[in-house]
Amino acid sequence: MCQALMEIMKPEIEEAVNKAVNTAVLQERRETTERIERETEKRIKETTERAIKAAVEMLRGLNLGNVEIKEALQKNYNLSEEEALSYLK
Repeated sequence: MCQALMEIMKPEIEEAVNKAVNTAVLQERRETTERIERETEKRIKETTERAIKAAVEMLRGLNLGNVEIKEALQKNYNLSEEEALSYLK
């Protein structure tokens, strides 16, 4: 009788298992995508900050003043005045 019940319930069991697996896979995919996006944003930010700091050093090496450097940073990196000034410290 147990075997007969299993045969009758087999389609419902398979459907429930497939639904649970699909839900778990979608959740894992979503979490992985979010993790990759966060890591990518972090690395882009770090790389951009290094590039800006290198630009500041190069411009200082050309004997430009803070006003000119700030303006160059604002223009070339789309920084606000406050953000540009933070790189001049």
